[in-house]
Amino acid sequence: MLGLEERLHQHEPLFGGWYLRGEIGSGSYGRVYRVEYQDLFGTVSTAALKAIEILPDNKLADTPEKLKQLAYEAAMSEVETLSRLRGLSNVVNMDDHAVFEIIEDGRVVGYDLLIRMELLQNVGQLMRRNGGRLQSVEEAKKLGKDICCGLICCHQSDILHRDINPNNIFQNSFGDYKLGDFGIAKQLHGTLHAQTAIGTRQYIAPEVLHKKTGELQADHYDIRVDIYCLGLVLYQLANDGYLPFFYDGLPKSEWQEAILRRLDGEKLVPPSQADDAFSDVILKACAYQPQERYASAQEMYDALCQLDQVSVPEPQETALDFWHPKEQKNRLLNTFGLAVVSTPEMRYIAEKLDVRLQETKKALPEGVLTPRTAARLPMWRIRAPWFPFNSLYVREYTSIADRAFQGRRDLVAVKIGGYVSDIGEDAFTRCGSLSEVRCEDGVESVGKRAFAYNTKLTRCQLPDSVQELGDQVFMGCSSLVSLRLPAYAEALGDELCSGCTSLYQVILPTALRSIGEKAFRGSGLQKILLPDSCIRLGASAFSDCKRLTSVQVSLRLAIISEECFAGCTALEQFDFPFRLAEIRDRAFYGCTSLTNIVIPEGVRRIGAQAFAYCDSLQTIRIPDSVRQIGENVFEGRVKRRFGTSRLLVIAKYNSYAWQYCKQNGIKVREP
Repeated sequence: MLGLEERLHQHEPLFGGWYLRGEIGSGSYGRVYRVEYQDLFGTVSTAALKAIEILPDNKLADTPEKLKQLAYEAAMSEVETLSRLRGLSNVVNMDDHAVFEIIEDGRVVGYDLLIRMELLQNVGQLMRRNGGRLQSVEEAKKLGKDICCGLICCHQSDILHRDINPNNIFQNSFGDYKLGDFGIAKQLHGTLHAQTAIGTRQYIAPEVLHKKTGELQADHYDIRVDIYCLGLVLYQLANDGYLPFFYDGLPKSEWQEAILRRLDGEKLVPPSQADDAFSDVILKACAYQPQERYASAQEMYDALCQLDQVSVPEPQETALDFWHPKEQKNRLLNTFGLAVVSTPEMRYIAEKLDVRLQETKKALPEGVLTPRTAARLPMWRIRAPWFPFNSLYVREYTSIADRAFQGRRDLVAVKIGGYVSDIGEDAFTRCGSLSEVRCEDGVESVGKRAFAYNTKLTRCQLPDSVQELGDQVFMGCSSLVSLRLPAYAEALGDELCSGCTSLYQVILPTALRSIGEKAFRGSGLQKILLPDSCIRLGASAFSDCKRLTSVQVSLRLAIISEECFAGCTALEQFDFPFRLAEIRDRAFYGCTSLTNIVIPEGVRRIGAQAFAYCDSLQTIRIPDSVRQIGENVFEGRVKRRFGTSRLLVIAKYNSYAWQYCKQNGIKVREP
């Protein structure tokens, strides 16, 4: 029997004109693909396609008629559910559906159910990008209200979702949240997917599981299980990304124990990032006894709406209002806590001090902190890294000049704020004892090699006001563990974090468009998640990242540059974007853990030695759009030592890839 994706390619174009453009996600429910449709005017429309295999048990489906009846009951029950919810603003909309036969040895053994729906952003992926959180707690409240609106309509239609978790919540381009994946695979009774639990175990309500046996109880719960699951999602969003009884560094062997503590009714502590009012709403929704929770989604929605109705006390009238009722003096007076000015003399003195303070502030932000001035700033008599006061706070200058603190060995911590907007080249390079850098909001540019070769630097905080990052800013900072780059930076310079061997995590800007050459070469990154706005990767951008195991690139990426991932020996899987047009020379040279590769339709060129010395590579699928393949593209040590290769190329007969493999003695077969 052919694989699911191969069967789908056989039925293309789907729904009259839709084509597969890459897999988005997969799980026990099936697989989700991105599909595209192009009309006569060249306008491209995108959607999501959910594909589910319906394979009834042979014992239950002993005849073709019984097989078809079981498949019909399994598929149509869910399709009818989505049809009833079509058009709701907070539920993922289904556009169309189709069913195809699965044929093996000349007989029908099952059916493929295809559901086409709107393409949205998965909240679970957003949380993973932001360290388990959304943008703010207020955004979590909005998510709660939107999902409550969706549940109100579902419960009115006698529909239980039963599996509310971040991976089943989606966000559209306008910021609205929608509920999706209504247990499609979990309602297919009699299929291979029917054995999945009714709900994800991390978010499942206690009454769904039998207290003693731990088995599912299908008839012992009502709509309040959805209230409970939504409450757990809000708890996670307001608790720094952690579910109850989970914490940073919890061993994976203890995850099951943390879940059992919740299911056994142990009291939940309030989430760390929620205020008292929001915590009360969350804890009530997550109450162990169903009767103690909100009775309906409407009741929970009303409670969330009341959080925004905070009464603001009117300001009391002071003597200052008597003298100048139309003019508010909130600068110096509030600073010193003078809420009441009882006499004109006190008001006159306060105004004079206020004017003097404003004139002083205007005079300050005009200087540049030069190396000569920095040498006397600060005047420490004990210049030793262990001295407890070796911390510097720069705030009375507009910029820090080039090489201002270069080579200073007495600096341990640096805080940059006040009026500083520019940090020059080599400003803090090779400061042997520097371990922490904090830049307050207002810094706009960081020059070339500003913090380079600080081998003891473990923490660097950059504000979102930074718009320009020069080349080699953190080059050689071998102790830097994690880094959050400014959210609005559009370009990362060359060799930005090259040689940061301990850097295992980096949060990339949401507006990022390009990454410079050798930006993260030789770093300790384990996972890479590029935003959709990133359309350019420089040469050797992630080369020699020995710990890199997972890469998710932008769907808009068109070119994988020279040696971009060369030497990433731990990289096991790489999902190519559907708009990819070219794979350049030595792009994956020496990626010894790669096993299977599917190159998407539309790629025109594969460069020389692009997959050379990928000794674990077993299969690679090359589309017929490829018109140029470089020399020694699949060269490897295995072939040279043993005279044979395990590599199998899948390509269409008489295509360019087919002819290339025949000429070079590479095994090839048709798809």
